[in-house]
Amino acid sequence: MKIRLAILGSLLFVLSAQAQVAIQTFKSQEVKLLPSDFSRAEATDLKYMMALEPDRLLAPYLKEAGLTPKAPNYLNWENDGLNGHIGGHYLSALSLMYAATRDEKVGKRLNYMLQELKKCQDKNGD
Repeated sequence: MKIRLAILGSLLFVLSAQAQVAIQTFKSQEVKLLPSDFSRAEATDLKYMMALEPDRLLAPYLKEAGLTPKAPNYLNWENDGLNGHIGGHYLSALSLMYAATRDEKVGKRLNYMLQELKKCQDKNGD
């Protein structure tokens, strides 16, 4: 068994060394999705992201900074030890969606989140 694995590993190494694959990177804004499962998935993501309430996602950060939240935070993990956890993911999602779509509503939401987080940072002095 060990010999077979060694032979297989060696074979894969040789084959991968011979394969010359050029990888090119691109920015998400360089891609336009045509009507497809992918564009429908993007639209579903966008709809979900815009359904979330930023002030509820920001509430744990404001509380931690000693500022008054504008709305109660979401329940479940957002008030049971991982306060603010989803807020970070949400900020990343907004950033990626804005880069891909340049949707003004997404850009405004992203800027709002960043402005509110800056208030928290300024209050804490770090």
